[in-house]
Amino acid sequence: MKNTLPAHIAFGQKLAANENVAIKHNFSNSCGQSLSVAQLCALGEISLDDLLGEQELSYASINGSHHLRTLIARFHQDCNNHQAQLSADNILTFCGAQEALSAIYQTVFVNDEDNDKAVNSRYAEMEIVVVTPCYPSLVTMAEQLGIKVRSLAVSFDKNWQINEQELLGLINENTRLIVLNSPHNPSGSIINSDFSSQILAVAKKYNCYLLADDVSQASNYNGVELAHTYLDYDRTIVVSVLSKSFGLAGVRIGWAVSKNKALLKKLLAVKAQASICTSIVDEKLAELALENHEKIINSNNAIIKNNISLFQRFIEKNHHYFSWHTPQAGLLTLVKCHTEIPMLEWAEQLAEETGIFVYPACLFGLEGSYFRLGLGTKNLPIILESLQRYIDYHE
Repeated sequence: MKNTLPAHIAFGQKLAANENVAIKHNFSNSCGQSLSVAQLCALGEISLDDLLGEQELSYASINGSHHLRTLIARFHQDCNNHQAQLSADNILTFCGAQEALSAIYQTVFVNDEDNDKAVNSRYAEMEIVVVTPCYPSLVTMAEQLGIKVRSLAVSFDKNWQINEQELLGLINENTRLIVLNSPHNPSGSIINSDFSSQILAVAKKYNCYLLADDVSQASNYNGVELAHTYLDYDRTIVVSVLSKSFGLAGVRIGWAVSKNKALLKKLLAVKAQASICTSIVDEKLAELALENHEKIINSNNAIIKNNISLFQRFIEKNHHYFSWHTPQAGLLTLVKCHTEIPMLEWAEQLAEETGIFVYPACLFGLEGSYFRLGLGTKNLPIILESLQRYIDYHE
């Protein structure tokens, strides 16, 4: 298995090595508004000294602290309609969502001893179903394992909406894993509650695993129906993290949720070959964030809604240069750029002239003149002012 840098990270590294680029703003930021440690402590009405002053800097629990896992279970229970009651025993923490995703792929495609003979006999036929464009690792990790990827592409012309029947039609007896991401990165489209029930029924029919990437599920500022019942199925794994809806990317805590404790044990075995455990300091900050998740999420959702209005006005002024569809939920969407310059070149030129960093959508598997727009941070007005000057100069 050959490991390579994900395309979006490789692009970022290329710009970092460009002596003509000094990045000031990330226009494609996938995270909500961050908080300082002092601000987070203020939300919890606790001092940093009270939170960490007496904390011994030892190893954290391999599974994650019981209190943290209990808070995570309650968070997911509140967001969804599961009949199964989640507890700390249904949660395993990781150093971010990427580590969790890697452990899931290794477990599902390589290390799963469940029905081992049947799995091995059809290893070359195993397939993964995913909606594209997408977070690159969701595809590349499968490809590196020799797994066939069956993808459903969403398009600008169809408002980035998922064709429900086409997606269901990709699932068959060879499907080992269905990957769902709602709100979708990078388009901002959703899988609503009714459709999620249909997908779940098909997953059960073919006895395949279901991975729900729910990292921005809480960014539901329009009140759309994002709740699901995936976790009532014992082959479901839900992944989330503190970096997206919470905006706390510096707190390197992600997690996997499943009612299948045997599956979580297998994920733990993979984790033990990687990070082993998270940072105990990050755990304490994560507990504080989850204890105050409503305050954090409500504040970040208000920022996103305001930024959507700001960008809509920007689009109306510059409709000859850009067009878009507003996201249904989440922190991200895709913007169409009306330029003949290839997007990788355009993005590098933009970075050199303005210090604005954008991800061309080709890095996520979508060809054409599109880039990913992040709507979660307070500095959007400053970025738009700089982008306006760039447009005016080049007209």
